[in-house]
Amino acid sequence: MNKNRQLTQLSVVLKADPNSHAAAKTVKQLEKDVKAQIKATSLSKAKLAIGGQTSQNLDLETLSQGDFTRTAMIMIIGIGIALLFFTRSVLQPMVIIATLVGTYYTAINLTTLIAQHLLHEQMLTWNAPFFTFIMLVALGVDYSIFLMMRYRDEELVDPGNQVKHILQSATVIGTVVMSAIIILSGTFAALIPSGIMTLIQVAIAVILGLMILVTVLPIIMSAYVKLTYDSRVNKGIKIKSNTK
Repeated sequence: MNKNRQLTQLSVVLKADPNSHAAAKTVKQLEKDVKAQIKATSLSKAKLAIGGQTSQNLDLETLSQGDFTRTAMIMIIGIGIALLFFTRSVLQPMVIIATLVGTYYTAINLTTLIAQHLLHEQMLTWNAPFFTFIMLVALGVDYSIFLMMRYRDEELVDPGNQVKHILQSATVIGTVVMSAIIILSGTFAALIPSGIMTLIQVAIAVILGLMILVTVLPIIMSAYVKLTYDSRVNKGIKIKSNTK
């Protein structure tokens, strides 16, 4: 305690690695317990502060999560508005965004497992999810739009044959996505020897995400295209192209 007995410092040594999930969980629980213990005492108005390596990591995680949440919301709202004008539909942008978000969470969780078992890292770096989301959603939206545009072109030429058109569109766009996966894999693989864990983890997550998209996107597209595309096509009414 200091001389005027207004400040008290307690040193706590954790058994776990200060950068591990176990240490972070212990510090969170410790802070919660101390606040609960002093709440009903004369120290109820006292200020509690926790320092150290683990606390700094938690503060950085909280800050990065806040930035990530704001960035993700801005991206999703902006992409949703753009898709509304492009698709002229409400349901279709919602399904595309839900597919991209689901792909991101699947890819980031798989990357976490790979980091733990192959890279011997207990957790992802604080900025890996942030950059992964930006890259994966941006690329995924591009591929979704390319697929939609290809399907629309096929439908204008030969209206009504939706199954054939979605298969042709998925085949063409799937080739583009697979080419991107190969290029990105080669590009990021060259960065692995650098030992920069953020780049390695982002590379793995983006490649996994693209592989999921190239498989899932055409399947989901073929399912919801009948629900969201021009109702005149669903009714079997021919749409004449303006081109001669």
